Amino acid sequence: MESPFKSMAMSSDQDTRILACTHDRLSGLPDQVIYHIFSFLGANDTARLGLVSKRFKKLCSSSPYLNFVADFDSGSDHSCLRTRYTDFCSYVDKVLRSREKTGEGLVRLLVHWFCKQRRFDIGGSVVTSWVTVATKCGVEELDMLVHVDSLRGYSLPDCVYKCESLRALKLNLQMGRFSFQILGFDWLKDLWLDSVTIGDKNFGQRISDRCKCLKRLTLENVDGISDLTMTSSSLEDLEISDCRFPNSFFDGKFNISCSSLKVLTISRCQFKALWHVNLDCQSLKNMTVQDSEFGRFFVCKIDCESLETLKVCGSNFLEACQLLVDCPSLIHAMISSCRFANVCFLNIKSSSLGGLTLSECKFSSPEIGSQYSKPKKEIKVGAGPCRRIIMKAENLETLTVSSSDAYSYEFPLSISAPKLKDLRWTGDPVDFSYLNQGMVSLLNARIHIKPTCRHRSEESDRRCKHSKSLIYCAAKFLQCLSEARFLSINTWPIEIFFMQNDSPIVFKKLQNLVLLTNGSFADQIPTIASFLRGLPNLRRLIIRCEQISHELSDPNLLNLLGLNSRSFNLTGVGQDLKNVKIEAVQGQAQSCVQNAGKRR
Repeated sequence: MESPFKSMAMSSDQDTRILACTHDRLSGLPDQVIYHIFSFLGANDTARLGLVSKRFKKLCSSSPYLNFVADFDSGSDHSCLRTRYTDFCSYVDKVLRSREKTGEGLVRLLVHWFCKQRRFDIGGSVVTSWVTVATKCGVEELDMLVHVDSLRGYSLPDCVYKCESLRALKLNLQMGRFSFQILGFDWLKDLWLDSVTIGDKNFGQRISDRCKCLKRLTLENVDGISDLTMTSSSLEDLEISDCRFPNSFFDGKFNISCSSLKVLTISRCQFKALWHVNLDCQSLKNMTVQDSEFGRFFVCKIDCESLETLKVCGSNFLEACQLLVDCPSLIHAMISSCRFANVCFLNIKSSSLGGLTLSECKFSSPEIGSQYSKPKKEIKVGAGPCRRIIMKAENLETLTVSSSDAYSYEFPLSISAPKLKDLRWTGDPVDFSYLNQGMVSLLNARIHIKPTCRHRSEESDRRCKHSKSLIYCAAKFLQCLSEARFLSINTWPIEIFFMQNDSPIVFKKLQNLVLLTNGSFADQIPTIASFLRGLPNLRRLIIRCEQISHELSDPNLLNLLGLNSRSFNLTGVGQDLKNVKIEAVQGQAQSCVQNAGKRR
């Protein structure tokens, strides 16, 4: 009968001979160095090395890094599976019993038992016996994967809880049910639960109470958590991914109050019930929520003194949501690629907030949003439409907005940022109808907005431009920029504004203007001239065209733009006829509007 060790190697005789004849560069290395190399190898790779020589066979058996992987799901011949099962168990028993007799230490034991056939689905009991031996050998890391029947469940043996050497535990039960014993992991630092079902409502609190030294907790593909409350004083890193938080009779609670927590990551999770998230972690520095779905009214309160970065990316909010952030050290917050079906209220209190980014966010259509039940509690933020984004940030200095939603102008965006200095906006226009107050502190604005909607004919495009929503949006938006000193803007919002307005908006403080034009520059000259009438203190004008524009080299360009040739000089025209630079004459304090231009 073939050796069980050779059956694990899973390599042909020809490959083995080639490997054996190859120059052996590892033989001269000390055992400890080879053991360290073994720590990066999988089970099959280590088994192949054991076929090279007697020394390597002994090293593989005595290595402090033992990896055993058995797959009994492939193949249909029961006799063959029985042989594989017997050989595998005999080999693992032999290695571990030998290790127990010699008293050699064990750094890591990895046992992955893939089996869903009832005849050989006894991995739980078999693996438990091997784990018991490993704890006697002072194992430091346990990595276990077994298939557990949902009716039976699985509990770790008591020796695992009492193992003083154990530092890391990774447990995968293939969605089987798992429960803790009364005992606790007093020395465990890293706990990773993957593909398990939790039926204990006090699951989070039990971990907090029983894992006194836990530094890192990873919950991946965990089901059945109806309430997660954690108060661990040692936890530093919490990662939750692919988890489902089910509906419950009472509102779901997600309370994290861990004084040492530094990093919190929530990704690809589903919150189906009415969830209230409360974070009170004074050491938390980075928080990320990505690719998750929130099915009902969602409230998140973040009170973390040391939080510096907050990211909410690629998530779907099917009902109203509130993000209440009270973090004095928060430097940057970002909401990107999210979809909202109702009002989103974002309130940030931070004395250190330097930047807020809102990018690629969209609203679900009214039909999609209406199929979900109404929230039990309404967000009262004043009169206005129910679907909008409301942002409050008293100390915000830089706001970056990027949108690719062709219908975003139908949904208002409210911003209250009295200290805002820099505004960067690209993509589709957004309705500023409910702007709480003007941007009185605005210094610099870089704007490039234009609808992404496409039309089959010029007539339909013209009707779209005359849309009252777009015209009002552009007018309100330009009013918000009137306090800026530097402005870089494309001509689309200016064209929209002058479709139903004759008098320009006055920019009293604007000194530097960069105009970005597309299409025919000659057709846009009258609109640009009308806009320049509202800039009494303009000192520098740069015009950049996408197309070659011979009008830029016209000696009469200043007159065409309505600028006084005594107050302005044309200081440079690009050789490609795509840009021009105009500067005010020093010492002149005359208006940029030429009286003759008005008569024209």
